[in-house]
Amino acid sequence: MLIRLEIDNFAVISNAVFEPASGLNVISGETGAGKSLLVDAISLILGGKSSKDLIRAGQDRAFVEAVFDISSLSDKEILPLLESSGIEIGDDKLLILSRTIYENGRTIARINGTTVNISALRDIAVFLVEIHGQYDTQKIFDENYHSELLDRFAGDKALKTLDEYRDLLGRYKETVHDMRLLKASPEKIKQRREYLEYVVAEIDKAAFVPEEEESLFKDKKKAEDYKNFAEDILRAQDLTAAAADDSSTASRLISKISKSDSEFEEMAERYESLTLEIRALSDDISRKCSELSLDGDKIDQINARIGLLFELKSKYGNSVTEINAFRDKCSEELSNIDNDKERYAMLRSELASLEKELIDAAGRLSDIRHKAAGKLEKAIVKELADLEIPKAEFVVSFKERPREKFFSSNGTEDISFLFSANPGLPPRPLSSTASGGEASRIMLAVKNILTFADSTPTLIFDEIDTGISGAAANGIADKLRSISRVHQVLCVTHTAQIAACADNNFVAGKSFKDNKTTALIEAVKGDGKVREVSRMLSGSSEEESIKLAEKLIDSYK
Repeated sequence: MLIRLEIDNFAVISNAVFEPASGLNVISGETGAGKSLLVDAISLILGGKSSKDLIRAGQDRAFVEAVFDISSLSDKEILPLLESSGIEIGDDKLLILSRTIYENGRTIARINGTTVNISALRDIAVFLVEIHGQYDTQKIFDENYHSELLDRFAGDKALKTLDEYRDLLGRYKETVHDMRLLKASPEKIKQRREYLEYVVAEIDKAAFVPEEEESLFKDKKKAEDYKNFAEDILRAQDLTAAAADDSSTASRLISKISKSDSEFEEMAERYESLTLEIRALSDDISRKCSELSLDGDKIDQINARIGLLFELKSKYGNSVTEINAFRDKCSEELSNIDNDKERYAMLRSELASLEKELIDAAGRLSDIRHKAAGKLEKAIVKELADLEIPKAEFVVSFKERPREKFFSSNGTEDISFLFSANPGLPPRPLSSTASGGEASRIMLAVKNILTFADSTPTLIFDEIDTGISGAAANGIADKLRSISRVHQVLCVTHTAQIAACADNNFVAGKSFKDNKTTALIEAVKGDGKVREVSRMLSGSSEEESIKLAEKLIDSYK
């Protein structure tokens, strides 16, 4: 869950530290006080769009940092994801995400101090936070989202069956593609064959082996190193060779003298040993020079070879192994093209088998969904009754897809949610019947129902109570409180009931100094919470309003 958010020079916030706890955290304040800036800052942390316009006037950068406690995360996917990005997790199980925006528009994202790209930030953020804004309720109108919600409600059995169906669908589409290639016009088949022959010939001619790339770069580094000290080592080679010659001459002279004077015998032996050592050293330096002395043509050959490898990688794979695997795949396809009739018959048989498996998987998925649909309908209707839509009718509609478009990524049926708020009116698609306030309540009802199926630890609701008041506000407060017993909930609101039932309250405000506006975020409790709820109820802190606020707060204890 989110345990700390620090914001510096972001919009009108100079510096603010926000430390939510578990349960329901409510952020309130006057209209325009900057409540939603918290959500904007978190959205930035999660990989949202950045802009230099977010930098506070007069400053050269904006900075946002969020600290998450991930000790409760049991999802096995996040740990490999962190490891693949080179991110280490300490024993404290804290994940620190930060984002800096500079004046030139450049942005830098880090996780636990490791710089990451925005894509990696988004991939990891999915496991940490889910944001529902006042406009995010529009998602409930998207019929593509309806099957996803139904499957999540149906549980693991539906999700596993859907994965099995999609795997079969991928193989089915690949088989259809291969059959279309075989049935293509002779000219297209000829073009395909020429392309495959070209690929195989080009990769075979290059003849790269997996370990060659490393070897090429080692040779290139040697050549570059040699350029830096070539003059010195060549001079050392000449001097050592000359020294060896001089020492050899001196050794012969001392040896000659030692035959007449025995006192020179020891020196003759030492000189002979020294001469041998210098000669060996000269030979070693000469050998090393030969290894390093890569002529211009050789260096050009290395660079050309490296250039060829990069060219092949840009076309056929990210490594020599992938390039060679692509070559083998093309070679196999060439063989298949040369046996078109046999290959086509085999593919047709394979397609028929896959279609049977697909229909079977789609049927099993449909059965699971239909059983779950009735339960979801009843659960949504009950939730909506709690949210002051007592006569609502909610229907999960199934419509079989036309034969020419039978298999979709979600199955063989189109699923949509139908809704009617008033008795006597038939349920119709949500997009044409639900108002903004009703859509917010439907989304909240769905979220409450799926609470235990959702593994995201922190849920953020940004003014989803817009257009709602009275008893409906009480219902929303109860639902948020219910969700917060399973997830950490952050809610930006203008509704007194939601603020009253919060476990932790924060008030956004503004101060004016030296002709500058600064947004502030302050934690309140006790009398401070009572005064804020009173303001939200009546816009004042008069005694009558204070008592009403106290009564409302007490009703949630």
